[in-house]
Amino acid sequence: MAPLRRVLRYGFELIERPFDRLFGPALNPIAQLGALGFFFFWIVAVSGIYLFIFFDTGIERAYQSVEWMSNAHWYHAGVMRSLHRYASDLMVVMVACHLLREFAYDRYRGARWFSWFTGVPIIWMLYASGITGYWLVWDKLAQYVALVSSELLDWLPIFGEPIARNFISTGTLTSRFFTLMVFMHVAVPLFLLFGMWVHIIRISRPKINPPRMLAALSLIALTAVALWKPALSQGRVDLAKVPTDVGLDWLYLPLYPLTDIWGNGAVWAFLGVFSLMMGVMPWLPPLRRAKAAEIDLDHCNGCERCVQDCPYEAIRMVPRTDGMPFPTQAHVNPALCVSCGICVGACP
Repeated sequence: MAPLRRVLRYGFELIERPFDRLFGPALNPIAQLGALGFFFFWIVAVSGIYLFIFFDTGIERAYQSVEWMSNAHWYHAGVMRSLHRYASDLMVVMVACHLLREFAYDRYRGARWFSWFTGVPIIWMLYASGITGYWLVWDKLAQYVALVSSELLDWLPIFGEPIARNFISTGTLTSRFFTLMVFMHVAVPLFLLFGMWVHIIRISRPKINPPRMLAALSLIALTAVALWKPALSQGRVDLAKVPTDVGLDWLYLPLYPLTDIWGNGAVWAFLGVFSLMMGVMPWLPPLRRAKAAEIDLDHCNGCERCVQDCPYEAIRMVPRTDGMPFPTQAHVNPALCVSCGICVGACP
C-alpha cells in the first residue's frame, strides 16, 4: 500500500499548494475536509427541516408538493431544495476526499484506528440517508431508485413477501409508505450524526467547524449554484411503466446500474468485501510504529504547550524529577503517541 499512498500524497500536495496560494493556509479547503463535511451536514439538516414544512406525504400529493416548492415558490423552497441536494452531494465528496487524504498520509493506523473504523458505518448511513431522500420526491428517478433498492433488499433473506412488487403496478402503495420513508429519512441522519460524534470522540480537540470565512464562501457558492442550476424532478411516476431514461446522481447511485450488469448478489458481495477491507485496513499490514516523542528535560520548562496541542492526549504534566527550578515536566505515553510531530512544533 505504500506506493499507492505515495501517489495519493503527491496528488494531494499538487492540489494543496495552489489552494494555499489562493486562500492562504488557514482557509485551504483541502486541510478542512472533515470540518466541511460537518458544515454540509448542517446545511442538509436545516434545509431538510425547512422543506419538511411544505412536504406532503400522500401518494399523489408528494410529487405535487415538491413541484409546488420548486416552481411556484422557487425563490425560497426551491432554493432550499437545491441546497439540500447539492450539500448532500458535497458531503459525499468531502467524506471521500477526507478518507483518501487520511489514507495517503498514513493517518488511519495505530492510535488512529478508532476514527477510521468508526468511519465505515458513517459511509453506510450517509448513503442510506441520501437514497431514502430520493424516494420522497416520487418522480421517475424515485421510482427507479425504489425498484432497484427493493430488488436488492429482496435478494436478502429478510422479508417474507417481495417488496419490489409494490413498485411494478398501480394501486399497491398507500400513504403509509411515505410515512415510513419520511421516518427513515429523518431517523437515519440522526444515527449518522451520532456516528459522526463517535468518530471524533477520541480526538481531544477535534475541528468540526471550518473557519467562518470558508463556511461563508462555501454557502455563497452553493447558493449561486442553486440559483443557476436548480434541482428539479424528472417527471411524474407511472407504475405501469418501467423507468428507462433517468438522470442518475452518480455520487449517491453509482452501483445501481451495476445491478443489471453484475446482478444483486454480486453488488452485495462487492459492498460486503469493500466494508470488510475498510474495517481491517488499520491492521493490514501490521503497523511499524515510529518512535514515540521523547522529552529533553534540559529544554523543558513545564510550559504545557505540547500538552495543549497534542490531539491524542498522549502528553501530560508530572512533578519534576531532575531538580530543575520548575514545578512540572512533560511526560509522553508511548501507547497514545502517533509520532505526528505536533508537540515538536509547539515546543518553544
